[in-house]
Amino acid sequence: MIGYDFDKTIYRGNCFVDFYFYCLLHRLYIALLLPYQLIVGILYVVRVFDRKLCKQYFHHYLFFVLGKEKLITKFWQIHIKKIKPWYLQQKREDDVIVSATPKFFLQPACDLLGLKHLIATNMDMQTGKIQGCNCYKHDKVKMFQDEFGKDTRLEAFYSDSKSDIPMMQFAGKGYFVDGNDIKEYCEIN
Repeated sequence: MIGYDFDKTIYRGNCFVDFYFYCLLHRLYIALLLPYQLIVGILYVVRVFDRKLCKQYFHHYLFFVLGKEKLITKFWQIHIKKIKPWYLQQKREDDVIVSATPKFFLQPACDLLGLKHLIATNMDMQTGKIQGCNCYKHDKVKMFQDEFGKDTRLEAFYSDSKSDIPMMQFAGKGYFVDGNDIKEYCEIN
């Protein structure tokens, strides 16, 4: 079993950011929330909000998006082509995606890719509220162990971010992905 982060690792860009702009294009009225979202961003930058709270408040726009399920399906039909070719060449059925992106949003992509294992942030699709922890840094390891047990190990973990070093160390072998450039981070026995 090999683990992968999703955004900027196997997907070119950030899929949930792409979806936000897709929503702005197809549900223009959510642009009315931009001042609110700007304030949320500022409160995050000045450290009034932590990452999880910022993510929740910013994504309250989901409440106003009509026909979310259909919009998500259409989004992935178009954007699945942004999966990087190197990943498609080495993809295995037992791969696991471990991502901070909401699970409700990534599940359709995993289904299209034929992937059975997804660990991601549990965000309410209707409100943007996160249930439990944000699947980020050390919480990724905890959520993986909760899902597969403490004794299950990954062969390797691929990510674009240093925030995933805990997952790489847990796996015992890590790879940093920068575009299509992949470099080994560490190998721990």
